Amino acid sequence: MTQAIIAVFILLGVYIIMYPPDIDFFRKTSEFAVQTMFGMLFLGFAFLIFNQTRLMFIAMMACGLLAFYLKTASNTNMMLPEQNNLPKLKVAHFNLASFDKYDSTFQELILDTECDVISFQEYTPDWDGYVSQKLLAEFPHAHRMIRADLFGMAIFSKKKFKDIDVFYYNEIPNLNVTINSGLQDVHIISSYIAPPTSKVKSKDHIERLADYISELKNPSVILGDFNQVYWTHDIKEFRDKTGLSNSRRHTTRVPHDHIFYSKLLECIKFWEIKNQTQNHLGIAGIYQTKTSVSNPAILRTIGYSDIRK
Repeated sequence: MTQAIIAVFILLGVYIIMYPPDIDFFRKTSEFAVQTMFGMLFLGFAFLIFNQTRLMFIAMMACGLLAFYLKTASNTNMMLPEQNNLPKLKVAHFNLASFDKYDSTFQELILDTECDVISFQEYTPDWDGYVSQKLLAEFPHAHRMIRADLFGMAIFSKKKFKDIDVFYYNEIPNLNVTINSGLQDVHIISSYIAPPTSKVKSKDHIERLADYISELKNPSVILGDFNQVYWTHDIKEFRDKTGLSNSRRHTTRVPHDHIFYSKLLECIKFWEIKNQTQNHLGIAGIYQTKTSVSNPAILRTIGYSDIRK
């Protein structure tokens, strides 16, 4: 009887992690899916030590279910794609709230990413003059939306903007700049999704973003603070509707910032940016056009030969 009760609690816990009720407490609990997965693994070993075979199998099964669930929500590539000879697009995203005010290492951290495009969120009047002074020499193309609230944002780029579009959910802006990667036009979209506990419904904002992306003709890279982990039901629905892939292959923390990309692209590198004390500051990724979907005429025009042949 005791074993049955323990087994029910284990399976119920896994179910709540995967399909949390629309209650703040359970939504927060589901963010710790990675930690719960490892907890189930150690629990299985503990049951093995105490010769509780049935409970061991149940705990291991729970661990396997969570591992499969997390893998389907992350980048499903078992190995990173090989680099081809096509131009690469390097992007990075930061929330300025992660930095100490006017951090002396700010410029060095940004430039060390060697990225073509930098996205900033929570871009306030206090930060604008400082960031512009530090970066405009290296990133001469910028579109800044300066606000005193959480929803200010800016994109700095080494490449010229071909188009700029701002679309809104209620009064929350989403910024879309179009640049040429060297082979084709790519949309870089910055979105800040309010936390699910906010009066602004994050689900509706994500649906608005999905509708907008679904209408775009060119490949897209979507980045920003979504204020929820990538395995939530809302983000999985968002990716299903848009066909976007997740740049992350795995995580050891509770990630709220993400970079998603469309099926015409592939992510060949993704990393988290930290300061000297290992505090999380931002994320970055490198993207290339898939050779399997590239126009052969375009490839011949630029003299492309696949290094994998």
